[in-house]
Amino acid sequence: MDELKAYVVRDKDYYRDFATVVFARNRNEARSIAMRTDACEDLSYLEIEAKRRQELDDSYRGRWEMDWDDPQDRIDLVRLGGFSCSDEMDDRFLDCVNCPANEWCDKYQDRRSDNGN
Repeated sequence: MDELKAYVVRDKDYYRDFATVVFARNRNEARSIAMRTDACEDLSYLEIEAKRRQELDDSYRGRWEMDWDDPQDRIDLVRLGGFSCSDEMDDRFLDCVNCPANEWCDKYQDRRSDNGN
């Protein structure tokens, strides 16, 4: 059996501000899996971009998709994958204070500096 690899999947034309990480054996399988995620559910196979993210390979924990609401997944997504909250969260700084990944989040660090902390 081939080893599962991490892929960031998203709308290839960047019309959406959503992306997620799935684990698959190859890029084509990642695109197929992506069609069952919230980030890509309305997209066709051809509208999905899948890019390898080797840094996240070791974050596989038995699930096909990383879960933003899982604290360890969120830490890995931010620390290793460069993810951050959607821009829609910009006005919710208090949520960032309690985020398990805030020490690795550039947005949080910038907001904290702006607030004088």
